[in-house]
Amino acid sequence: MHPTARRLCLTLFCVTFLFGQELTSAQDPAAPWITTAERVTLLSANDGATHLRLRSPEMVLDDATVTEDSVTVVHLGPDHPPIVKTVYGTVPNSVRGSPYIAMTDDGHYGFVPSQGLGVRGLHETPNLLSVIDLSAPELTVVQTLEVPLAANMVAMHPDGRHLIVPIIAGFRVYEMQAGRLVLVTESQTDIIPMSFDINPAGNRIIATGRIKDAPQSNGTLGVHLFRFEAGLIEHFQEVTVRNGLPSFDDPFSLRFSPDGNRVLVPNGSGIGTKGRLDDILIVDMSLDPPEATEVISQVADGIESLAFHPDGHIAVIACLEELPPLAHNTYSDLAVVDMTSSPPRLLYRIDVEAVPEGIEFTRDGSQLFVQLTQAHRIAVFDVDQFLLKRSPFVIRVGHGPSSMAIGPP
Repeated sequence: MHPTARRLCLTLFCVTFLFGQELTSAQDPAAPWITTAERVTLLSANDGATHLRLRSPEMVLDDATVTEDSVTVVHLGPDHPPIVKTVYGTVPNSVRGSPYIAMTDDGHYGFVPSQGLGVRGLHETPNLLSVIDLSAPELTVVQTLEVPLAANMVAMHPDGRHLIVPIIAGFRVYEMQAGRLVLVTESQTDIIPMSFDINPAGNRIIATGRIKDAPQSNGTLGVHLFRFEAGLIEHFQEVTVRNGLPSFDDPFSLRFSPDGNRVLVPNGSGIGTKGRLDDILIVDMSLDPPEATEVISQVADGIESLAFHPDGHIAVIACLEELPPLAHNTYSDLAVVDMTSSPPRLLYRIDVEAVPEGIEFTRDGSQLFVQLTQAHRIAVFDVDQFLLKRSPFVIRVGHGPSSMAIGPP
């Protein structure tokens, strides 16, 4: 065969082979379920009091019949469909407060607080902290502690060992020892913490709170910094706002950036349908003393929670908007904020079912999970730089998902 003809045949063979391979690959459907690049565990605490059951045969809403609280554990991975388990009636919890709960770094144990007063004043119980074995088939509650909770949230310290719990007197620090939660320290302060976060270095806590004995009315919540050292938590200053910016106005659900240099502080106490648009103030932690120096103006009529992408380039804000009591025709969205600009700018909004509560990125930043309370599900978004792409698949959890933690299997 002539060399030119041989080269032509070889080229045609390669093109045919590669084209055939491409066709074959395109015909292999993607996994028809939610996958994650690495193994992930989600813990969803679900407030049944957000869900009114229909009373048969009249088919009317019955205030006296309330769905039980529940917890759902979801195991995700690259090679299997979601493994989902929901258990009702064992773990009291509430939609009230910041929707941040916690689990141990190995994903073995989860921690769910409950101040006892659920939505509509139902589900009244003592203030409890439940410890759940997330590896047990029935999500066994291995320990229940009565704790004078100041808020319906808890957080793991970055050391992966210590659980930080807000109480009326200040903070408690617990540690898991031989499968039991053990009190390490109790630090009393003059501030009652309402929501808080811990910086990545683990030596600072920032909290919204009010001074003890101060009247509980609008405008009494401030933003406060605490030191964390050797298990002890000490209040050392209140955060101020630079002149010319809006003031803190019932700040709520604040969170540190992944590098610890900034804190996003939503105003508005996490309540929608106020008839005004709440701002998000940005605290510059590199200053001494730290100060709120920037603002994202008029974000939403109700800001419930937020999450930073692990590399810090975006933050996603859960916006409540209109929230008629107990109605299902509510309006909610996610606001995506560009944190690389100065000041940060709101890029776009994505409509979601009501009401977005817990919101967390995977550790590699490739996906975002959002609880949707009145839809009883978790929505999943793939992350492509600044763009969120919603998956057509959802994760069904117990009724009224209200707070969430993410961790490894």
